[in-house]
Amino acid sequence: MYKRYHNAMEYLFGAIVSWVVNNILNRFFFRARKTDQIIEALEGRLAEKDKSIELLKKEQKRRAKEKHHIVRALKRSGISTDKLISKYDKPLNAILISYASQKELTPRGRLRESHFIRTELERYNVKYLGGSDSLIPPAKVPKNIKNSNDLKVWFDSEILKGRYCKLKFLVLLDLRKKAFWNSNLPYIQTRTLHRTLGEVLSVEDIFTEEQISKIALSDIVRSGDIAWLASDILSLDELEIIHKNQSLIEGELGNPPLRLLSNDGMVATLSTVLTQHGISNPDEVASVIVREAKFWHSRLR
Repeated sequence: MYKRYHNAMEYLFGAIVSWVVNNILNRFFFRARKTDQIIEALEGRLAEKDKSIELLKKEQKRRAKEKHHIVRALKRSGISTDKLISKYDKPLNAILISYASQKELTPRGRLRESHFIRTELERYNVKYLGGSDSLIPPAKVPKNIKNSNDLKVWFDSEILKGRYCKLKFLVLLDLRKKAFWNSNLPYIQTRTLHRTLGEVLSVEDIFTEEQISKIALSDIVRSGDIAWLASDILSLDELEIIHKNQSLIEGELGNPPLRLLSNDGMVATLSTVLTQHGISNPDEVASVIVREAKFWHSRLR
């Protein structure tokens, strides 16, 4: 009797232990499976995030490349910056600055000569016109500068920084409405000590990529841009000649629009004017201009 009782108790105890162990193991493996699922889900989310970041990087690269192509195309095309400016309908503020003596305090509290302004202006991609006359191009002018008071606050806090200088002038000007920079010289200077705004400003100095994308380039082409039409055949030196004399050349031609330049009868007139400005193969260049004008006129009608 006792033996039966003892066997029954052993069986019951074993069953209980087995149930407890199984229950613990099931919970352990359930938790393990749950942990695995959580880890798998997190890894999936991280993979999706990495994929999104990669796609974003690719999109940013694509946009940067596209913007680069726009700027490069504008530079190579030969469209003059003053024509681009004329087609832009918002202010293009630049800062014109000229200064004389500059001084700063020594550790002993004495004033000494200094040249800090030139150093401070470098981070604004400043263009030097000759002497101490300098220009911060529109693309680098801080966006918060809207008037003369903003200009003074900026100069005091970002350039002077407690130092001293004698300003000849500090001007905020809209290149679209308040600047004229033609050289009015019938020759190209070989040793230029002083330069005009047009000689120092490139397309990317004046416009941001966003601004360029808003310019109606078709309007410029329709107006009969000589440099644009001749850019494929001109050398870089001759393209520079056309750029520097573009207003004069187009004026001598009677400022013909694309429609008139697409006429074969313009070849002789173009050749004559181009000869006067030192273009080495004027007949060929004139023919190319008319041919290009025909092409663009047919496409833009």
